[in-house]
Amino acid sequence: MSRKIITISRQYGSGGRFIGEMLAKKLNINFYDKELIDVVAEKTGINKEYLEAKEEKFTSDNLFFSAFHKDHFSSPFSSKATYSTLDKMFEIQSEVIKNIASKEECVIIGRCASFVLKDLYNCFNIFVHAPDKSRIERITSQYGVKLDQAETVLKNTDKYRANYYKYYTGEDWGNMTNYNLTLDSGYFTDEDICQIIIEAIGHKKK
Repeated sequence: MSRKIITISRQYGSGGRFIGEMLAKKLNINFYDKELIDVVAEKTGINKEYLEAKEEKFTSDNLFFSAFHKDHFSSPFSSKATYSTLDKMFEIQSEVIKNIASKEECVIIGRCASFVLKDLYNCFNIFVHAPDKSRIERITSQYGVKLDQAETVLKNTDKYRANYYKYYTGEDWGNMTNYNLTLDSGYFTDEDICQIIIEAIGHKKK
């Protein structure tokens, strides 16, 4: 694989973001996560804090997604789809991702990047997951989530990510056929996973 463009989708609490950042440093390539929000905010004129509030912040309020969906848009895959500011945000974000991938080697976290870049030959798509126990340990020790709320936070955040992915791609989030490699961060350390990914991307079929 001559050019490295890596996308990482992940269950909440699996450490996918930390792994992506570590991987980018090891490969000496650029890393994109929240940095994409700055670009979208600049292009849309929408307040950055507003965008951040809508970006994968679904935690204890299990009504958030359904209300968000109802109030703002219909699915692009619906025959009666409407077009909203939020759809425009996704469109701009997708164009930003494509532009980045066309110019540089990088690691991109979430944001349906595996779907957005699905026709790009050099793109290597990863899904990071872990057992609930392992994820709960991580979010309570590293993310500041209270133990009595952890299980609910996991369930709701994963549900939001799955619905978001389904809404914008028409496909199932976490479906292993959409990824080149899936990894269990409850079994491997973050360091192990980085080494596995580095080795895997060097063995792509010609």
